[in-house]
Amino acid sequence: MSFTSSPAKMAVIFIIAGIAIVFAILGTSATGIFVSSTTEDGVVEIKQADECIVRASDDIPRKISNCPYDQGQEISITYKSGQPNIESHRPAQG
Repeated sequence: MSFTSSPAKMAVIFIIAGIAIVFAILGTSATGIFVSSTTEDGVVEIKQADECIVRASDDIPRKISNCPYDQGQEISITYKSGQPNIESHRPAQG
């Protein structure tokens, strides 16, 4: 039985193996790419200087730099669940 293979087949095998290794190293952080965004209202819990901390329903504190809101103010935030970054924020409607 012959185990010779063309350079093209070897290249495909190495590319597939490389992609598998990258996903294995990144683990759950790679799955965050495919998580949809969530928008909900939250309250500014802490305000220090120009930074605010808002905690969403997933219980992860999120920081807003150059925060125009006051402590205790209700705001609407958009974020990806399980990730600490806020995609957007605005005063809550209501």
